[in-house]
Amino acid sequence: MSVSRKHLYALAQEWEDQSGHDPRDFYYFRGILDEVLFHADTRYHEYVQHREEGEFPSRLDRWLKNLPDDRERKTLFRMLPSITFIDRVQMMSLQKDAFRRVIVPWLTAGSFSQDALLASDYDARILSLLREYALFSITESFGHSDFLHVNNLTGLRKPKILGEGQPSTGVLPHRDQPLKGLIILEDFVGTGSQARRVIAAIRQSVLRRWRILFVPLILLNQGQQNMAKDKRLRGVDVRPVLVIPDECCLKESAKKGEGAEFSKFRALVKSTARRVLESSGVLDDPPLDAFGYGGSGALVVTCHNTPNNTLPLIHHRSPSWSPLFRRIHHQSKDGLR
Repeated sequence: MSVSRKHLYALAQEWEDQSGHDPRDFYYFRGILDEVLFHADTRYHEYVQHREEGEFPSRLDRWLKNLPDDRERKTLFRMLPSITFIDRVQMMSLQKDAFRRVIVPWLTAGSFSQDALLASDYDARILSLLREYALFSITESFGHSDFLHVNNLTGLRKPKILGEGQPSTGVLPHRDQPLKGLIILEDFVGTGSQARRVIAAIRQSVLRRWRILFVPLILLNQGQQNMAKDKRLRGVDVRPVLVIPDECCLKESAKKGEGAEFSKFRALVKSTARRVLESSGVLDDPPLDAFGYGGSGALVVTCHNTPNNTLPLIHHRSPSWSPLFRRIHHQSKDGLR
């Protein structure tokens, strides 16, 4: 057993011994640690960013040591079960759902009879319909090759990346191409501010009769609401695979239905904000909000990166703060804010 694991188990045992004197305050620190380290061995090792910073147990040990106060360390530890980690298998499952549960029904709505749904050439018909659309993502963080592979899609136009700025004319299909529309995919969308800007520009650039479908694999409810209210996106179908509700996000103000311990987590976010948000140097892009970009309060980590909508105390390294899942902040790898 590594030194970090031994230290973590000793700490969990100490905390359980302390809380055992008052049954009302008892918490299964060792049981939660067992579960967390199981996920570390089977899933968290897939996190690809900043692997030079060590294995998860070492990072967890340093993360807890950010805080000198034992009560604050306990609160930080108790935040662990609230963090959602999307591993590679789960990401590929979301890509399967994006195609089978979202894109296919959108393509076939009103055009497939009951007999067609049961026909022996059903898959070929679906591919034929899909070839009438151009595939895109907004950032390069969406795995086009994985999407095509897990859904067994062949013979399609090569998917392209739109980028987070104004889409160039060289990326968008020419108006004289025999297309019915565009399908835009993305892995994670937070507030939707960047996605709305890019998609609104596309809507203005392509033929009005072209259909546009936007499929985020993961979308915060905040972003879903923002996109629904944006008049520039009229005529654009926004159909996420998974929506994370507000009560699963740790926002500055309490939300109905949020976790019982969120009030303690919220106080910790506020008390550590100055340390967490401090810039680590000229190459850093420090967060501006202790609750994540736009106050999103997300508790999401994906295997390829941590969104900047997620609490910075999880992902940002500062001179006096060591993160649990350090985020790479190049815009092209962030997902959409």
